[in-house]
Amino acid sequence: MKKILIIEDNTDVRENLEEILELSGYEVKSGKDGKEGVQFAESWKPDLILCDVMLPVIDGFGILQILSKKPELNSIPFIFLTAKTELADMRKGMNLGADDYITKPFQKDELLSVIEMRLERVENFHKDHMTESKLKNIHRSFSLLKGLFDQGEERNYPPNYDFFSKREMSRNALLLKSGIAKEYCSTDFGREFIFRIHTEGLYPGLWEAYSDHPFQTHCRSITDCTALVLPVDAFRDAIREEPHIVYAIQEVVYRQKSNLEEKLLASAFHSVRKKVALILHELHGLGLGTEQQPIDISRADLSAMCGTAKETLTRTLSDFKDEGLLEINGGKITLTDFNGLKDMPD
Repeated sequence: MKKILIIEDNTDVRENLEEILELSGYEVKSGKDGKEGVQFAESWKPDLILCDVMLPVIDGFGILQILSKKPELNSIPFIFLTAKTELADMRKGMNLGADDYITKPFQKDELLSVIEMRLERVENFHKDHMTESKLKNIHRSFSLLKGLFDQGEERNYPPNYDFFSKREMSRNALLLKSGIAKEYCSTDFGREFIFRIHTEGLYPGLWEAYSDHPFQTHCRSITDCTALVLPVDAFRDAIREEPHIVYAIQEVVYRQKSNLEEKLLASAFHSVRKKVALILHELHGLGLGTEQQPIDISRADLSAMCGTAKETLTRTLSDFKDEGLLEINGGKITLTDFNGLKDMPD
């Protein structure tokens, strides 16, 4: 049984979380302030920590800093619980090494889905023989990579802006602060296949910016986007000064490769319902599909992600709506049954 530590000073929220998690089969312990939370983390060694940002004695950021310095605790998935008004502080939390955040008030299914995803990632690391030392190195390298972009220029881009095109050489390294962009290839007849979606916190064209290779895909904004931009020469100079960052770049490329392989296999072997469900679940993993940030992507782009015709996608989404798996309002999609989508039969 997986162990989850809750650090939350609001009694009602804390007891609600305890009930949801215990009924879902987790062993739960909770602390009412930062000091108690750190003590429980040290003595109990949980598999995952849910932590409020604003806490008495030691706040959530302080807890994360303390735990990140302890080798036996710094690889535990750490998820912030935050009010909407605190979202601006989340960049600080993610830079410190937080794995995710959940906005209060939260939905039960959303909470459980994020927890399951984070626990599953840790298990996959162990399956790949990832040692604690390697996990720590990757964690540190991602923090260093994000830190580079503190020196970047913040730029705003409209929808349908081309960040880069196939066969071009990289001019800038990018970190998306907000918005959605697609990375895709087109056939001679204009049909698109979308390889991946980039959202907040991701790095479009990261490998090409590092390796000085031409792009193999196109990348275009779907919505208004804001990005932190570093000239590619400055980006490479910074990596030469801090070569540890290469670990993060390698991990990003590995994850993209694994995700693309899964997508291509799904396109070849799975039913339409399964393919659409997997793409929706993938978008949820990128923070989309919630009430706060519904999936606002055109049906043409969604069908290009799924490898299906637009009409087929529309019918499938309508079926999923009738089955209670999602809601559609003004074309925007909110996912309501994450487990149902994840476990969709073929």
